[in-house]
Amino acid sequence: MSMEKSVSELLRRTPRVREIVKLGYQFCNVNLNRLRNDGNMTNTKSICINNDRDLQYMFGYYDKSPWDQDGNRMLTLQIPFSNRQPTGERAVVCLHDITTGDIHRVCETETWNLQQGCMLQWLGPDYSDLIIFNSLQDCKYVSLIYDLRTHQKTLLSRPVYSVSRDGTKALSLNFSRLHRLRPGYGYSILPDPTEGIPHPTDDGIWVLDINNNKSKLIISLDDIVNYDWNSTMDGVEHKFNHLEINPSAKRFMFLHRWRKKNIGYSRLFTADLDGRNIYCIADDQMVSHSCWKNDYEIVSWARKEGEGDRFFCFKDQTSDFEVVAKDVLDKDGHPSFSPDGRFLLSDTYPDKYRMRSLIIWDIVAGQKYDVGRFYTPFKYNGDLRCDLHPRWSRDGKHICFDSVHEGNRQQYIIESPIE
Repeated sequence: MSMEKSVSELLRRTPRVREIVKLGYQFCNVNLNRLRNDGNMTNTKSICINNDRDLQYMFGYYDKSPWDQDGNRMLTLQIPFSNRQPTGERAVVCLHDITTGDIHRVCETETWNLQQGCMLQWLGPDYSDLIIFNSLQDCKYVSLIYDLRTHQKTLLSRPVYSVSRDGTKALSLNFSRLHRLRPGYGYSILPDPTEGIPHPTDDGIWVLDINNNKSKLIISLDDIVNYDWNSTMDGVEHKFNHLEINPSAKRFMFLHRWRKKNIGYSRLFTADLDGRNIYCIADDQMVSHSCWKNDYEIVSWARKEGEGDRFFCFKDQTSDFEVVAKDVLDKDGHPSFSPDGRFLLSDTYPDKYRMRSLIIWDIVAGQKYDVGRFYTPFKYNGDLRCDLHPRWSRDGKHICFDSVHEGNRQQYIIESPIE
């Protein structure tokens, strides 16, 4: 174990102290590096979609692609600021025309955050003219389907977290509870009626039928706490996060999280889209970011007894797993697979020089590609951080990511190094 990891593990029970120590260590290394290199912080060439740097743009999370089916248009979110958490200020849903470079305003939304935006995405199955994103209507979180061709809006009764590839089903959760327990991921506009209730029976994960606009609670927080309960779950509030439907829309994964005495706990589950056949994939205290490799396998940064913290490939509804790119992909990141399933894309958190990396792993050839490195100013830290959250284009030839290496939040495109 490296010195950095050893110190981090030693300070795990005091997260504020650990954060101060980490920032101090980075500050010293960044300034020493600048002295040695004439102040130059190396960045890889990339294209910013925005020509007006007074405006800030972002897309959101890594499990959604901003490109349309043909790759000629890209979704983006113009945000009014990035130095604090939003409290109802409006962001602008925009469409970037890649051929002309123009950015067109589509509509506005109050429901957004700095980590996942407003869940903006194309609505399948052909990703042509329909988009969907979260909004606020009549003091209630909802989602809107917007037709870019007719400008027609369709209101759905719940906000969306994950949408099936065919555009017929979505998963939803309590975004007020999520924000309260994990600032930067939910929405702060409306109060959380479940505050103070450790694991409510009437709150959890909903499935939404997009065609008939009907939803149903399929897994409650109380259900999941009673699934292999242990004493660390007593007397604390629980939450769900990171829902993702598999390619065939038959099953989905989700994280169950809670904190006890300043220690965070996570379990990774899968279930049928109606909430049945729940299966615990990983429960050795820590599970971070995951993605579906296919309908039956999940790649996740997690902890396994005897293996430590690594990227694992888990086989759904079995105890089978294998380590992914051992000693190569050795840091937590946001993983996703190329459209053909051969290449695994991920990023890293800031290293001791505050540099984030983009990495591609060829799972067939066992080869690593270093795509780029990008500096993160110190003001973008904690809940205000800007993760790269890399996403593939639908043909696998380009990568889109959010970054602050030029001073504020922007959305960038970079060519994939794979042929």
